[in-house]
Amino acid sequence: MKKIIIFGGIALVLIIAAVLVFVFVLGGDDEGKVEDLPEIKYQFEENYTNIPVGDEDGNYKILKYQMTIVYTDEEFTEIFPTKADDITDFLNGYFRDKTLDTINRKNGKERIKEEILEQLIEMLETDADNLKRVLLTQFIIQ
Repeated sequence: MKKIIIFGGIALVLIIAAVLVFVFVLGGDDEGKVEDLPEIKYQFEENYTNIPVGDEDGNYKILKYQMTIVYTDEEFTEIFPTKADDITDFLNGYFRDKTLDTINRKNGKERIKEEILEQLIEMLETDADNLKRVLLTQFIIQ
């Protein structure tokens, strides 16, 4: 009787192991898996704005920038052209509130891109699944 219980237990363990290998290693079926959506890019027009130097005299430099948004929801292909003026207005105000020191800090541009992305997600009432990242394809301060 003990042999039957031992062999039965071993057989049960082997069956469970085979099922787990099939599910985790072979992947089973694709039902319920989230599919990676292709990334789409929308490039805004080149823009210029003033950016405070941050000195006592209140001097400004000129910032030339161009932004590209990477997204996955094709609906934004139609939305971005209609919202371009609002987004440009937001960006101009955003950069006027930054100083040259803020931008030139370690990871300053990366933080700026993250902040812009967060604001765009809020402005467009979407989430990070749809708007993936912001690229500053031109960023020249003179």
